[in-house]
Amino acid sequence: MMRLGCAALPVGMALMAFVSLQPYFLWRYQKPAYGLATLIVVTGAAVGWRAFSIDRSRIALSVAFALFLVYLSFLPRLDGPPTRWFLLIPFTIALVHCRRRELAAAFDLFLWLFALSVLPAMALWLWLVLGLPLEMQYAMPPAEIAHNDAKDYAQLPGAIFLLGNGVVLPNGGTLFRLCGIYDEPGTVGTVAALCLAATRFRFDARGLICFFAGLMSFSIAFAVLATLGLIATAARPWRALAAVGVIVAASIPLSGLKSDASAVSNLIVNAPAEYKVESALFIHSNDDTSIVGRQRFEPAPGSGLRNSPLDNRSGPAMRRLLEEYQAAPIETQLFGVASDASIVIGGGSSVWYRLLTDFGAIGFALALAAFAFPLAALWQRSRIDAGAWVFVILFLMSFYQRPIIWLSAPLLIYLVGIRWAAIDDERGRAGRRSRLPCDRVLR
Repeated sequence: MMRLGCAALPVGMALMAFVSLQPYFLWRYQKPAYGLATLIVVTGAAVGWRAFSIDRSRIALSVAFALFLVYLSFLPRLDGPPTRWFLLIPFTIALVHCRRRELAAAFDLFLWLFALSVLPAMALWLWLVLGLPLEMQYAMPPAEIAHNDAKDYAQLPGAIFLLGNGVVLPNGGTLFRLCGIYDEPGTVGTVAALCLAATRFRFDARGLICFFAGLMSFSIAFAVLATLGLIATAARPWRALAAVGVIVAASIPLSGLKSDASAVSNLIVNAPAEYKVESALFIHSNDDTSIVGRQRFEPAPGSGLRNSPLDNRSGPAMRRLLEEYQAAPIETQLFGVASDASIVIGGGSSVWYRLLTDFGAIGFALALAAFAFPLAALWQRSRIDAGAWVFVILFLMSFYQRPIIWLSAPLLIYLVGIRWAAIDDERGRAGRRSRLPCDRVLR
C-alpha cells in the first residue's frame, strides 16, 4: 500500500496541474475534475506518507501558502460568493513536502500530458495550412470560463482554434495560432516556454514538442522567454543561435500576415443562427439554427494572427480600475477592490497589477513572499545554480501577463524549475558541470 500511495501522489499532482490549464473538454466539469484530482492527492498522501520530507523550512512554506490561500478565500467578490481558493491547500502542502523523486515524477507526467495534449492540434494545424478540407464545429466557452471576454472557437476532436486569430494563405490554406486544447494561444506559448526553461532547454521528445508548439502559437511570451532563455543558458552557443533563429524566422513574417479580402476558405462549420464572426476565416449569417454544409467564407479585411497590440493585457477599463484603486482609501489599498474586480470592472484584463486591485497590497506581498521563500532557502543552503536564477527571471517575466501564479500548473513548474539541478543530479543525468552560465543544457 505504501508503494501504491507513493505512486498515486505524483499522478494526482500532475492531474491537478493539467486541470488548472482548463482544457476545453473540462470547461463544464472543472469542479468535478479538481475534486477527483484532489482526492487522488489526499489518498496518495495518506497512504504513501513516506513520500514526504518534513523539516522546519517546508513546514513554514506550507503554512505560508495555506494562510495566503485562506486570505484569498475571505476576500469578497462583486459577482457571487468568495472564491474557494482554500481547496488548493492539500495540493500545495503535498507539493511543498514531497521528496525530489515524487516532485520530478509529477512534473514528468505533467510535461507528458501537456506535450501529448498539443500533438493533435499540431497535426490539424499542418492539415489546415496545406489547404486540405476539414469539418469544424462552432464552440463557445461557458460563462464561468469566458467571464466578460467571450470568444468564438472552431472545434475539432482534440483541438480548438480561435476564429479571430487566423489568416487565409495564398495556397487556399488557413493559418491559425495554435491553442491546442486550451482557451488561448498564450497558454500554449507560456507553458511551453516555462517548461523548457525549467528543464534548462533540454530538447528531448517533450522539449521539441514544446518548442514547435510554442512557435505555432505565435505567442509573444514564448518568443521573448525562449529567446532570452536560450541565449542565457547557451552551453553550446551555435545551437542556441540556431534555435533563436528559428523563433525569429517563424515569428516576424507570419505575425505580420493579414487576410486578403478576395481569398476564400473551404471549411465545413456548424454555426448558430445569425452567426457573424469578424475573423480572417468566417463571416456568415443564416436563419437556420443548424448550418452544416460546405461554404465559401469571405475573410474580414484587416484581421490576422494578431489583432491586438503587443501589450494587450491592460485595457482602458483596467487602467481606470488601477487609478481608482490608487485613489481609494487605505483599507481598499490593503485588501483590494474585490477579488473579481479585474473581471467585472477591468474587462477581464490579466496583468501583474491585477493582484493589487483584486487582492490588495497584502495579497500582493503574501504572494511574492510565498514564492520568494523557497528560493531564499535554497540560496542560503547554496543549492541554487545559475540556471535556476535564469529560470526565476523568466518566470517573473511571465508574471507580467499571467499573475495568478499559485494555480497548480505554474506552482509545480516553479518548484521544479528552481530545484532542477538537484533533481537532475539525483536522477543520474548530471554529467560534467559546464563553466558557462548554466549547467547541462542543449545536449
